[in-house]
Amino acid sequence: PDLSPYATHVRHKLLFSHPEKAFRKAVDDGVPLIAMDQLNHRHLLRPSSNSLTGELSSIPPVDPADIPGLKDVSRRVVKIVRDDDDINDVYNMTTRVNKLTRRKLHGTDAWPEWQQSEWLQLDQYDKQNMFGEPVPNPGREKVFDLVWTYVEKVLDGRKKARCTMDGSARNGNVRVLDHTYANCVDQTGARIFYAASAVEGLIIFGADVSNAFGEAPPPKQGAYIRPDKAIRDWWYARRGTHIPDGFVIPVCRAMQGHPESPRLWERHIDRILREELGFQPTVHEPCLYSGIIEGERVLFLRQVDDFACASTSQRICDIVFDKIDDHLQLAMKKLGLITLFNGVDVLQTENYVKLSVETFIDGISTKYRDTWLKENKQVTHYKMTPLPSNDNLNTAVGDPDERAQQALAKEMGVNYRSIVGELTYAMITCRPDISHAVIKLAQANACPSRDHYIAAKHCMTYLHETRADGIYFWRTTPRKDLDNIPVPQRKSAPQARLDDGRTPHAGTDLHCFVDSDWATDPLTRRSFTGICMRFGGGTIGYKTRLQPTVALSSTEAEFMAACDAGKMLLYVRSILYDLNIPQEAASVIYEDNDGATAMANAKKPTTRTRHMDIRYFALCDWVERDLVILERVDTSQNLADHFTKRLDFTKFACHTDYIMGRVIPPHSPLFRAPCQSDIDIQVSKCLATVTTHTPYTYYSTIADQW
Repeated sequence: PDLSPYATHVRHKLLFSHPEKAFRKAVDDGVPLIAMDQLNHRHLLRPSSNSLTGELSSIPPVDPADIPGLKDVSRRVVKIVRDDDDINDVYNMTTRVNKLTRRKLHGTDAWPEWQQSEWLQLDQYDKQNMFGEPVPNPGREKVFDLVWTYVEKVLDGRKKARCTMDGSARNGNVRVLDHTYANCVDQTGARIFYAASAVEGLIIFGADVSNAFGEAPPPKQGAYIRPDKAIRDWWYARRGTHIPDGFVIPVCRAMQGHPESPRLWERHIDRILREELGFQPTVHEPCLYSGIIEGERVLFLRQVDDFACASTSQRICDIVFDKIDDHLQLAMKKLGLITLFNGVDVLQTENYVKLSVETFIDGISTKYRDTWLKENKQVTHYKMTPLPSNDNLNTAVGDPDERAQQALAKEMGVNYRSIVGELTYAMITCRPDISHAVIKLAQANACPSRDHYIAAKHCMTYLHETRADGIYFWRTTPRKDLDNIPVPQRKSAPQARLDDGRTPHAGTDLHCFVDSDWATDPLTRRSFTGICMRFGGGTIGYKTRLQPTVALSSTEAEFMAACDAGKMLLYVRSILYDLNIPQEAASVIYEDNDGATAMANAKKPTTRTRHMDIRYFALCDWVERDLVILERVDTSQNLADHFTKRLDFTKFACHTDYIMGRVIPPHSPLFRAPCQSDIDIQVSKCLATVTTHTPYTYYSTIADQW
């Protein structure tokens, strides 16, 4: 933005837009918001007095009382530090685990390797024309320090030095005016990408851009960096001259760490995809593109500097990556067939595409395996559900005393907010089977009780035991060039599957299940909404939400839930339309309440719903315009029932078989092939040893196995 109006008021601070709201509380509206202390402790910064030197020393330290929701800043585990008495030291980012600094590394036997790693990072910047010629300091408001991070890779022992700009408000050069925004792909949009790729018979390849921000143009305000010892040594080694004292280096590209860099990079790569390749993004998911390359269909997904390209062959994907590479300074890394993207494991087979988070679960469960999380500790995984069999969570209330909470956390051996954050990430990516459990646990983030701790550990045990589970999207035509991996096994017993009477849908047919309980939250008497949206034989959208108001009848609760489902359907229909997968007919919403169905389809009001807010009757308008239609479904076959309450194992297994896509859909060539569960296999083996000539033994055997 134009900063001239502020020049007379702020003389020592650079003004630009930057999001700084870091501490947020979990809410009941859909997916709980994850606060900074729930997932990654490496990114929890705390102010450090020795990071403020020279002219910045007059800046007062941050008072913890001034930060909403922050009780103890001293417990934060990441610092920006520098030893002012050592001329070889720089600003270092350290964590509780990684405490390497340049001062500690300088003079050690491994220092030459670390210095080469520093120079490799600066060489990459130089190839991107990042640095201009040194100039006199133009003023404090545009000069930033560099921050170095030193890491030794665990797998291969490789030493890596990372250099970024310190563009935070901590150094006094920044004052927040407004929020910037750079798009990241939504999880629903990512699942649409994989589902559409499976249905259209496409194969997905990946690529990664090195030092992506450096490819974008610089900020309009201009920026300079203050050379430290590391960059001075590199400058002399590469250019043969010393940087004069008091001079600074202009930044000619978008450097990582500057608050404007993410948005600048997004604009840069978006322009390349639109203008150079002719791709068109979807309106409501700007990170998802579609286009035609040499007459072949292409779907393209970008997540900052990571790309996933789906097309009919690897040759087409390579052409796409090569065209992007022509407009980059550094060569792009081609990753081959996608197996891991944005933290999600992707398995591409001849007949389906599977999404899971097995790698993530293995990583987070490591710290629990030596204590309470043991391999095969409980019953076999197909006899487990995400929540314990008791209903104590509905009435459990934790002790609000902080000391009592600390003692309980120490006794249980786990940080409650951390474990709920880990469960939340698994849930929002590709584990809808734990959706209701995670929302119930997240409600107690501020003040958990012993029952909440027990339930959280139970849910983590279930997640660990079923870590190989995921969502399956089925192909309409097999890909013979991919591995033929056996189909997933169903976990429900044959007599409890209720397969008969279910409406068949085509692979590209978007449909939705919705359900609501009524006033089951004992504290607020609000109802839970459950939504399950399916496409390509699997679930692409799902939600468990505590409704914002109290429903005075079950019909009102169901109608409010149906309105939420309609909004989700319109969002996904828009994306599919932009991807050239239009929904010609109205999308079906399966509902098990006759009153809600009649109100939406026939605009039939009742005396119990006349007081409802007018916004919910937008659903009637969507029905009138043939965008959605409500159809009656039996409660036993309503998949959304799983998202509103805890179910026993029989119903849980029956619903999750369909929710996770373990049931082969009609559009798959394997539809008529058997999809056996563990119980099916046991029954088949047993029946192979008996005959119908011994009726008593035959039927007794079947009964025993069931």
